[in-house]
Amino acid sequence: MAAGKYSFIIEQGSTFTRTFKYKDANGDPFDLTGYDVRMQIRSSHSSLTPIDTFDNGGEGGFELSIPVSGSVKNQITLTITATQTAAFTFDQALYDIEIESGSIVTRLLQGKIKLSPEITK
Repeated sequence: MAAGKYSFIIEQGSTFTRTFKYKDANGDPFDLTGYDVRMQIRSSHSSLTPIDTFDNGGEGGFELSIPVSGSVKNQITLTITATQTAAFTFDQALYDIEIESGSIVTRLLQGKIKLSPEITK
């Protein structure tokens, strides 16, 4: 299954939180137990150095969470702290989100990020 496309705006200097629910090809929640999740933001596809990197092991990174209505772990929550977003200087960048289990890597989502500059500092 091809990666989904989703673009969004980050407000510089504000905490950014976005939750993604991963479902399989049939539309059923996909259990992410045991998976590692990672994301990189880059200025272009060919950029050698990422603007930022997030994974499910760090602060201001990903969290796997259990939906309130059940016990299936299919949510990925991305949190970027206000300190981190304040340091962003790009106008627009690219990202993708991947999950990994053993040697299997799947790209879930990709798209563009636009930065809305902060006025109050």
